[in-house]
Amino acid sequence: MDRSDPYDITRSIAGLNPWEKASRHNWALVPQMSDVPYIATVVPEKGNGPVAGRLMLFAGLPAFRDYVLSRQVRDYGVCMSPLDLAHFEAVGLKSGSVELFSYEPGFVPLPPTSEQRAFFAPILYECYGLLMRMEEKPDLPLAYIEKKAMFARKEVLPDRWIDGPLALPQEEVVQYKESVSLQRADCEKAKALPMYPKETWELDFVMIPAYHTPPPKPRFLYLLAAVNADTGEKMVWERMSVDGKENGLLRLWEGHAQRLLNAFIAAGRVPGELHVRSGRVMRFLRPLGMQLPFKIVQLSKQPALESVINLAVQTRKV
Repeated sequence: MDRSDPYDITRSIAGLNPWEKASRHNWALVPQMSDVPYIATVVPEKGNGPVAGRLMLFAGLPAFRDYVLSRQVRDYGVCMSPLDLAHFEAVGLKSGSVELFSYEPGFVPLPPTSEQRAFFAPILYECYGLLMRMEEKPDLPLAYIEKKAMFARKEVLPDRWIDGPLALPQEEVVQYKESVSLQRADCEKAKALPMYPKETWELDFVMIPAYHTPPPKPRFLYLLAAVNADTGEKMVWERMSVDGKENGLLRLWEGHAQRLLNAFIAAGRVPGELHVRSGRVMRFLRPLGMQLPFKIVQLSKQPALESVINLAVQTRKV
């Protein structure tokens, strides 16, 4: 094994086939040259897909907390899938091949840069060594559980790592904040519009994976779309992507209520009902629902909207 090559190390990790047996535990890696620990978790992939499993590395406990909460609470934060979480990933394929990716919210995952390969090679090697030890001691990552600490491999000198506890914060972690604002003048305009009690719009915010901006750092296309449930007429059709600044995806979500308000003003009316698919969409639109008397209903199916979006994707007219 070439310890400087993260792909070679990942091939050795995949050769252990750790995906199922190691998925019960998490552990930390604490490099000397990092301000935060990296939290490792193993995720087996079930089904007929090409992936056998993933070793995911999150920079810091808050990032790992967001990952855990996103798996436990469907509508937590703005994470619609792991694509929307910042992390590094080593992937083992059923074919025996491996892949490495760096993830940033809103950006297409890319293979690691030369700097990232140099940084993550020793971290992956320590994961490999720990997984080897877990062959004989499967519960080794629980060594410090009585201290309410996470098992960690700590770099105390260059290329010298030791076992040790990583203390977990005892105080409540400050949650991230969501801030939805509306233009007061636009609210007043909308309040003067006629209500159409029998009109329903279906609305959703989705990623269109087949579309993205050009390299070198391609960004995913997100679509905020709403259609008249009876006629299929497009009432909202706004394409967007993150701007590369901090919390870019969160700020897209925070703008949806104003975008819908603009659509009401452009249409010259307010529908009686708005059908959404997730509690997350409902949460970000609720401030507008407190200004105008339309009803927001969460439903798993949106037949009119799904038909319009599918046709747009098929005809490449998104």
